[in-house]
Formats: sequence, structure tokens, C-alpha cells
Amino acid sequence: MATLLRLAAILEGAAVILAAVALGVFTTVVIVEVIARYALNAPIFWSNEVATYLFIYAVFFGGSVALKRKELMDVRLVRERCSVPAQWVMGLLSHLIILGFSLVGIIYAGLLILTSYRTGTVSPALEIPMLYVYLPIPLGFALMGLFSLTNLLREAAAGPGRPAPDSGGAASC
Repeated sequence: MATLLRLAAILEGAAVILAAVALGVFTTVVIVEVIARYALNAPIFWSNEVATYLFIYAVFFGGSVALKRKELMDVRLVRERCSVPAQWVMGLLSHLIILGFSLVGIIYAGLLILTSYRTGTVSPALEIPMLYVYLPIPLGFALMGLFSLTNLLREAAAGPGRPAPDSGGAASC
């Protein structure tokens, strides 16, 4: 389990960097496009497409990091009314559901990439292969699955009513 946790920590760091770079470049592209369009009256034809693709990268990598750190939105109405052992079981079940959903996402995103590769689909403005646009989808789901698994293992090992070691943020998924 220690190796899995180290791997998750390394991948979390990489995902943070990728999400931050994507978001930074996204912001720069949008600002440059606004200036070019309205101040210079010379719109950049590819900027909207690049901004959309960068946003996809930022969302999938940033979302997986938020899951690992337990910073996703959480509805506690039902759980807070339950006993501590029931809350613990609900937390474990939610990790299992996320893990299952991530596996399904990986499969279907893989099929999407494979289809895109086989058909040679390219983006409209940049004319880059769409598999590069679709790539963060299975990678993001893989990270979500891994991070959900590590959260599940830590919480299962801690037991009901005890905080999981190295558990991240305050919210619970």
C-alpha cells in the first residue's frame, strides 16, 4: 500500500502541474483573443478551440486532484443523521461508486480515442488529431480511480470514526 500511496502522491503532483499550466495558458489565450478581437479588430481564428481544449485538460486533471484531496462538493444531509459506523460505510461506498464510474469512463474514453485514431478525425481550426483532445478524459478517469482507491484503502484501514492518515481536505467524498 505504501508504494501505491507514493505513486498517487507523484501523480497528484504531476496532475497539479498539468492543470495549472493548462489553466494559465487558457487564461492567456482568452485575454490575448479579447485584446486582438476588440482592441485590434483582428480575431484569432484558433483561440476558441485552443481555450476549449485547455479547459478540458484543466478540468480532468484538476478534478482528479480535488477528489484525492477530498475538496469536491459534498452533500452531508443524510450522512450526518446516521451513526458513525454508517457514515464510514457510506464513505467507503461512495469511493467504490467513484472507482466503478472511473473504470467505465476509462473504457468509453478509450473507445472514443481508438475510434478517433482509426478514422483520422482532426480538430476543425487547428487540424490536430482529436485523440490529443480526448486524451485527458481517460487519463483523468484513471487518476480519479487511483485516487478513489487510495482514499478507500486509507479510510478502510482507519476504521469507523477515525480520520484516515494523510487524508487531505475536510470534505468527504
